[in-house]
Amino acid sequence: MQWIRYFLHNRYALRPLTPRDASQRLAFFLKNRSFLEPYMPLMNESDFTLAHQLEVLTKGYHDMQEDRRYLLGIFPAGNSDEGPLLGYVNLNNVIRGVFQNCDMGYAMDYDLRNQGIMTAAVTEAINFAFNDIKLHRIQVAIIPTNTPSLRVAEKTGFRLIGLSPQYLKIHGVWHDHLLLAQVHPEI
Repeated sequence: MQWIRYFLHNRYALRPLTPRDASQRLAFFLKNRSFLEPYMPLMNESDFTLAHQLEVLTKGYHDMQEDRRYLLGIFPAGNSDEGPLLGYVNLNNVIRGVFQNCDMGYAMDYDLRNQGIMTAAVTEAINFAFNDIKLHRIQVAIIPTNTPSLRVAEKTGFRLIGLSPQYLKIHGVWHDHLLLAQVHPEI
């Protein structure tokens, strides 16, 4: 599945990540490591290698082909094939049947915060999830102190459904998470 969506006055592009994006994904994580670490599972030094990024994207590409997970990258619009990865939106744990649900995760380059890029990219990913792959519901889980992620979720239509104690082990510690969800308005 190959598609591309342009947003924010056609300055940015959202498209599926493929194994050929491994070096851009590695550069993104190396550049933003200290910024993202408090909100991610513990990572080993081997996670910050080209081989690991290639492995992640190869598995992610196969998962996309099998409708299990969608790894979407944010790129500059004029250079979406070779340009730097500016951020990502992941649609994880796609469940079909009576649920038609996924978990969404997202991250933005530290230098590009507060410009509306992440909000616009999440909006495009929501449209993709609801209109292209026909999901009924999207859920996000956010550490209560992660104010920027909460702002993005609220701006893009997610609603609080509750607090889940010790929901995920982030940076080596079990953290409570706010659960927010969005339901397709017409399904």
